[in-house]
Amino acid sequence: MRKGKRFFAAVLAVMMTASLAACGKEPSTSNKNNAQTTVTKQEENSTTKQEETTTEKVDALEAAKKNMENVTSIETKMVMDMDMKISAQGQEQSVASVTTMDMVCFSDPMKIKMDMTMDMGELGSMTQSIYGDVAEDGTATLYLNDGTGWQSQSVGAADMEQYDAKSSILSVIEDGVTYTLEGNEQVDGVNAVKYSHVMQGEEMKEALMSSGALDSITSLGLDASQVEGMLDGLGEMTEYIWIDEAALYPIKYEVDMTEIMDKLMVNMIEALGDQAQGMSINVPKMKMSMTCSNYNSATDFTIPEEAKAN
Repeated sequence: MRKGKRFFAAVLAVMMTASLAACGKEPSTSNKNNAQTTVTKQEENSTTKQEETTTEKVDALEAAKKNMENVTSIETKMVMDMDMKISAQGQEQSVASVTTMDMVCFSDPMKIKMDMTMDMGELGSMTQSIYGDVAEDGTATLYLNDGTGWQSQSVGAADMEQYDAKSSILSVIEDGVTYTLEGNEQVDGVNAVKYSHVMQGEEMKEALMSSGALDSITSLGLDASQVEGMLDGLGEMTEYIWIDEAALYPIKYEVDMTEIMDKLMVNMIEALGDQAQGMSINVPKMKMSMTCSNYNSATDFTIPEEAKAN
């Protein structure tokens, strides 16, 4: 199943990146303007009581957006629950994995810490630690340890930003002006306002293309136009975000990517043609959630000296 293992590695890379991409989309000015118009019309056609409720919730989202712009540190926990089945040459391999990423992010100067664990049940588990910082001259460095030792590499600002929880949450909130107000719920004992947003079509396509989530697929021999074509007809996915009513900060984000990732794998097999003959990939489940805490009071850390030595 050598060919299958090659695909499996590429698919895992796509899915890991896509989980980060889901909460790090590029802001959309046109969506923002259209959403504000929609909210205004809804308010005009609502009763006085509904207007008061809508205004309160919209203000909570706007306040959270402003508060996020001034955040100096944050801690997040992201969990990705994924099942995948790959068949090739008469053989089949199934993987059920739960990936947990605990992150601490500081701004000005920027530095990040991430501890990741991927539990694949009987297939074992893997861990990785990632640190990153930006020097006074603007040079960014990532330090990685996969359990066998440290490696370091100089990276661009964009590479660092994919690990920056603050930037990711801000982009969600800026897109989030188009969210539908769902009501009030408790999240870990905290009163929160819940919003939902359905992503589809060109918005979905733009988010995945700009995220770099599909970069690893080019190693399979597909050109840029083929990769872009894979993003047609993916369906839709619904994002949810919860805002702490009292503190006015986002405290939870959740998205079910099962439908789009399953369809993406089907499209990829079709794009590969003869190269993937007799192969199939299915994604019965892919869900991601992120919780946020300790705004402006995250636990400080230093980059290990042994990491800097490499």
